[in-house]
Amino acid sequence: MYEIRTAGLKGLGVFSKAFLPRGTRIFSEAPLLAIRSGQSAGDIYLASRFLSPVDKGRLLGLSTHVTNELKIMRWSQAAWYTLTNTVSEIFGWKGKGVIGWPNPKEHVTVLNIFRNNAFNLGPSSLFQQAVFPRISRINHSCVPNAQGNFHDEMGRFNVHATRDIEGGEEVTLNYLRELGTARESRQERLWGGYGFACECPACDLSSERARQGEERRVKMHEELAKYVEGMASGAVLGLEAELEAVQRFIRLLEGEGIAGRELSTLYLEAAKLNQGYKKYEEALRCAERGLAIDGDCLGTDHPLYQNSLKAVHDLKRLQ
Repeated sequence: MYEIRTAGLKGLGVFSKAFLPRGTRIFSEAPLLAIRSGQSAGDIYLASRFLSPVDKGRLLGLSTHVTNELKIMRWSQAAWYTLTNTVSEIFGWKGKGVIGWPNPKEHVTVLNIFRNNAFNLGPSSLFQQAVFPRISRINHSCVPNAQGNFHDEMGRFNVHATRDIEGGEEVTLNYLRELGTARESRQERLWGGYGFACECPACDLSSERARQGEERRVKMHEELAKYVEGMASGAVLGLEAELEAVQRFIRLLEGEGIAGRELSTLYLEAAKLNQGYKKYEEALRCAERGLAIDGDCLGTDHPLYQNSLKAVHDLKRLQ
């Protein structure tokens, strides 16, 4: 289905070996290394020390990017961890030292790799952040052809094709939350967090597509800013204005060719707003569109898909 190979200046990447229809589950992986909400940098390193030699090698083989500021901070974290964890606290087992003494250099390396490759899984997920052995090889695009979502009941991170992917095409994910942000902001966040300048179709302003997309994003944010100002002043009231704002965001994402949970969530919100106006036919259309997108990006076995399915069934009963 896929292969991991060189992707030019990006290093390694994931490529389809054959045509992958929209909705194909490309990956389903358990975390290689993960932390829960409230855990610290020390917990990341401690968990890494219990990895098998094979898994440790897979972790250390992932890419990393670190600024001088981050390097200083992480060396400080490693030094503090080493100094504050006594033999009895770290080793337990009556001081037998089963997992060996802390290695500050390795600690820093693990932190750099984790922070550069970890996926944020959301506040409702079992894990807050996690690294995956193969999925972490997938490169970024601001207009990706796939999306990953954690399935808590399975304990796995599933990546689905959000559009048809041709054989030999690179599989990509969006490393950022899709908020319709402009190119400059995206580039700043990607460079600061991952150490690269994106050259995807949405960022290559030498193309007409990218220029038009950038204009749409800027215009949408200007319109949303007016909407927010109107809400704050009381000049804009009611469901109608909220529905129009949601529809604008839907048009932006669809115009950019983006399909995933961001888009399905907007369609489901539009369904609720239309239902509030008793426009049940339009509400059902929006809900069914959201359900179809959820099926593609989540899979029909995901609890969120089942929630969307229930919303559709509830609306059908109102027809």
